[in-house]
Amino acid sequence: MRIIVRTWETGIAVLIGLSLSSALLSAQSRSEKQSFDSADYYKSNCAECHGKAAEKRFEPALPEPQMVDAILNGEQLETPPEMPAFADKGINEERAKALIAFMKSLRE
Repeated sequence: MRIIVRTWETGIAVLIGLSLSSALLSAQSRSEKQSFDSADYYKSNCAECHGKAAEKRFEPALPEPQMVDAILNGEQLETPPEMPAFADKGINEERAKALIAFMKSLRE
């Protein structure tokens, strides 16, 4: 009987630990989503080439997946400067989409 109780207690402890880990990861993920300011990031990293109003080297009618790919992986252009890759600079697909939405809003 003593072994069964300890096994049960261990199982409960493992479940509690997994629940806490999941909650912490979820909170961290929400925090990361909330902490990204697309306007600030654009002004600091994109406006130099794309302009204050995204009037240069940005075609809002392009398919979103194509634009996301260009942001994440860079793009070679016919005339310099080339579009650098931002995947290694903290930009993921969700943040790339936020940047695209912000750039489109500048054009409206």
